[in-house]
Amino acid sequence: MEPSQNTPGIPAGPARPTLLTVLCILSFIGGVYGIINGLTTYRHAETSSAIVSSALDSAQVEIKKEAADNKKASQIADSVISGVSDILDPAKMKKNALYTILANILTLGGAYLMFQLKKPGFWLYLAGTAVAVLAPIMVYGATNIMSIGMSAVIGFFGILFAVLYSLNLKYMK
Repeated sequence: MEPSQNTPGIPAGPARPTLLTVLCILSFIGGVYGIINGLTTYRHAETSSAIVSSALDSAQVEIKKEAADNKKASQIADSVISGVSDILDPAKMKKNALYTILANILTLGGAYLMFQLKKPGFWLYLAGTAVAVLAPIMVYGATNIMSIGMSAVIGFFGILFAVLYSLNLKYMK
């Protein structure tokens, strides 16, 4: 006698599409990594800032020598160095780390709900993505070239995943 597909007494739920399963697993991995990274950044902000600032100071002298002949290159280098210096402020690093943790908790919760085929998870995921995209701009400012770059990269992947998740909304309740 062959085993039945359904266990007696346990109703079979709707099948979760493979794409949704893969997206949720990737979101779980990314969310856990993001939370760990946020906690680590928060905890070690002063040390990280001091180490990278020291390296940046050394590099800044070399960059200024190389860009001395080209005014446009010198302006771009100053803008990037200023942006990096602002990002290395320990208080701002901690604030951004808290936003990162919040964003990852929201996206993890959303991915979990979508894994359970619950549509509110999609909206929770979008909220987490919005926090992740807006956080660098809120913390470091809209004129900081580095915060714009961070938001652009986060936004690209956030939009990509949101579009892929939206393709599976028809399977969710």
